[in-house]
Amino acid sequence: MTRLRGQRILITGASTGVGLAAVERFAREGADLALVARGETALAQAAAVAREHGVAAHVLPADIADRRAATAAVEAACDALGGLDAVVSNAAAVSFGHFLEVAPDDFDRAVAVTFTGAVNVIRAALPALRESSGVVVATSSIMARMPLPAFSSYAASKHALRGFLATLAIEEREQRSGVRVAMVSPGPVDTPIYARATSATGLRPAVLPDAYHPGEVADALVDAVLAPRHERIVGAESWLAERLYRHARPAGELLLVFVDRWFRTGTIPADVPGALWEPAAAARTSGGLPGRAGGDVRALAVNLAGAAARVVRTAPALLRPVPEHRGPSRSDDAARISSAA
Repeated sequence: MTRLRGQRILITGASTGVGLAAVERFAREGADLALVARGETALAQAAAVAREHGVAAHVLPADIADRRAATAAVEAACDALGGLDAVVSNAAAVSFGHFLEVAPDDFDRAVAVTFTGAVNVIRAALPALRESSGVVVATSSIMARMPLPAFSSYAASKHALRGFLATLAIEEREQRSGVRVAMVSPGPVDTPIYARATSATGLRPAVLPDAYHPGEVADALVDAVLAPRHERIVGAESWLAERLYRHARPAGELLLVFVDRWFRTGTIPADVPGALWEPAAAARTSGGLPGRAGGDVRALAVNLAGAAARVVRTAPALLRPVPEHRGPSRSDDAARISSAA
């Protein structure tokens, strides 16, 4: 199918995870692409994936948390593609740890990438999108509707992004610009975001028990460009968890307490300084989570069985409050270097 042939689409966070899966899906549909992420090598690999489908793919390395860099990337995309018909905002990064464990610079950086970066790109792209009556599509999260313990900066960013985009949609409607705004809100997805998380504890968060393949979200992003609507929730489990938190708050909060404790059972040392401060070295979609396609009941059963076995092994840790402590962080490293000098 080539339902988007001739469409000019900019994708942020295009080198890994959902963004990389989106590159393949949009290229398959015939769209010409401008790809934005920090790592030039990984972006070049993503562009090669797109070009296999016979479309144009322009590599635009940029840190979108930097407003000037984001604006320059959008301007370069417009020049290369001759305008824009859609922006797919996907870039995100996380800091792992409780709020007081996470270094302030790490917290602020996560917000800058995940929320402010999206704002920077959309601000720069909106004039071109008004010219084409185009579409803004953002990869949001079910965590834009509920908390996510141990990832407060990420949850805050997604809440802010949802509020911003909902407001933008009303403003564009009032202006009769023709610009439409849509969000895709998945639950856990098998991407490198957790494995590459900047960690305040020195350890990676434990692998989630069940996650969707990135392609499931990428398909929803394509659908959102073709038929924009306010929000698409990807995954029945995500929908159920959000309803539990909204309508049975005590039960939802108790579930999230155990989610927090689950994350803290991880034993693999975290990358330092992690994805907040270092771009991806290579393009890849999977983060090694037990991923599956939507509706794959057999895979779900296998994943839940594996989770049950882990619950048995880690029961003592899951039954007691999480002890807070500080691990290595970029801020600490910088302070040590400064004092040594």
